[in-house]
Amino acid sequence: MPITFETLYDKMTLIREGKRQEIPFEIRKDPLTGTTGRVFNFPYQPPNSPNIEETFKRSEGIFCPFCPENIEKSTPRFPEELIPEGKIQRGRATLVPNILPLDRYVGVAVFSPQHFVRMEELKPEMMNDAFRVVQEFIRRVSEVDPEVCCFSINWNYMPSAGSSLVHPHLQVLCGERPTNHMRLQLDAARRYYRENGVEFWDDFIREEKERASRYIGEIGPTFWTVGFAPMSHIPDVWCILPEHKSLLDVGEKALSSFLEGLSSILAYYQSLNLFSFNVSLLSFRFEEHFRVNARILPRLVLREIGNSDYTFLQAVHKEHACVYAPESVCQQIREQGFGRPSLRS
Repeated sequence: MPITFETLYDKMTLIREGKRQEIPFEIRKDPLTGTTGRVFNFPYQPPNSPNIEETFKRSEGIFCPFCPENIEKSTPRFPEELIPEGKIQRGRATLVPNILPLDRYVGVAVFSPQHFVRMEELKPEMMNDAFRVVQEFIRRVSEVDPEVCCFSINWNYMPSAGSSLVHPHLQVLCGERPTNHMRLQLDAARRYYRENGVEFWDDFIREEKERASRYIGEIGPTFWTVGFAPMSHIPDVWCILPEHKSLLDVGEKALSSFLEGLSSILAYYQSLNLFSFNVSLLSFRFEEHFRVNARILPRLVLREIGNSDYTFLQAVHKEHACVYAPESVCQQIREQGFGRPSLRS
């Protein structure tokens, strides 16, 4: 079958103030994995003044192992057979072991000595060293352990996105078994090729560009679109590197292009008064029918009470709900000047 964008249109009926109302919603099916997400028009407005300064101030009273006066004595070292120098440094970034055993090889890349990095400071040059040092870690792991074939670079920015520390850092996972989402992507991409004789990624990119309603644009060898079946309350953004089958072959041009686009997306989220997000960049060692790709998900606090945007729907049912139409978000990102330096100034 060719690329399909399946949508079930439905409605909920209720009585409000004596009047019958019908409220429409959509259930959309992801064109690759087949997972579904719910889209409806909800009048959500992020808080006018998220108290980021208060979060920063609270963090000052919490011990931070990533600050320059603590990082050397408070973080562990990698075994000599993996990283002879114990830690990896590049520019302002330092990569140390993660104390959580999320996979066979896990690292934490601290962006810089700077404890507070606001979203407006997340320019490509600020992010470059941390992503580069993670790539170096993946390369070294792949040389030492031939069984490791699954790699991901992940980022929780701010506590509302799951970070336990304000000090910005990436988490890198290297192991033998993929996460559920990586497995779904790989199995679906292989199946698509068996059934159609062409790669999903090529067909998907061509189809999204022709439809244009979710296609954001391209920067260098990176393709950007808003997710058809969103993975977060505000539509997430999907970046695909169609020329790259593994993070091991992502060079300087591709990574710089990715960081350029990521910086633009974060600037757009900031314009909505959103100040936390998750990023995951996914890869295998080499899979013929897989392409390196990333999802960027904004996170939000729904009400002043401080409730999470992660509920029973996501935790138990593995279903996502979105309050804005992806097509409208795509238009806003384009109008704001995706990829232009002025967007990040």
